[in-house]
Amino acid sequence: MPINDLAKACARSTDAAEWEEFLRRSTPIASLVAARVARMWLGSATPAVVDDIMQEIFLKLCEQERRILRDFKPRGEDSFLGLLRIVAVSVANDYFRRQYSAKRGGKVVTVTLSDESAPMTPAASQGGKGMEKAVLYSELDRRMRLAPGVIAERDRAIFWLYYLQGLTAEEIAELPVMGLSAKGVESALRRVTSWLRKEIDPHNPDGVSEPAKETG
Repeated sequence: MPINDLAKACARSTDAAEWEEFLRRSTPIASLVAARVARMWLGSATPAVVDDIMQEIFLKLCEQERRILRDFKPRGEDSFLGLLRIVAVSVANDYFRRQYSAKRGGKVVTVTLSDESAPMTPAASQGGKGMEKAVLYSELDRRMRLAPGVIAERDRAIFWLYYLQGLTAEEIAELPVMGLSAKGVESALRRVTSWLRKEIDPHNPDGVSEPAKETG
């Protein structure tokens, strides 16, 4: 059964065989995304952390009587896998955002939109830099979530797919659930980045750079 049909079937089915097949075919992508996001936040991805994130991903799919599955509308062959990737990125970032909603002296930590271009190394070896990067990601995500009327959920997903997952604008545009061209994705990235710059430093919005895109 095509994955699109399988996802629609599981939206309203409790058949053990269908769900077993659904999990078998969804787990590799969920695991890959969980591991990659973990490496971006922590510098490494332990099996325990990846397992925790994957549990949350599948719990998210089952929330509100499997609303995500029920609302899914296929827009191309295997388009559910694109949706799954977006959900996984969002859930994984939420996982770390909760852990790193750090406060110092009773005040929410704010950081500038500047970052080093060097690839992330394990947080343990980075010391303060690893924590600073985690706090940066948490703060950016927190601000985007606090402004749903300005930064749509799709734009937030695009931002993290680009900067954390390392996808190009062309690759993001190929995800059927986006409904955007590569130029549309680039426009969304510019809009989100510009908004974040102003949020972080309203007096000097052009004096900071966007976070370095993760690669590798």
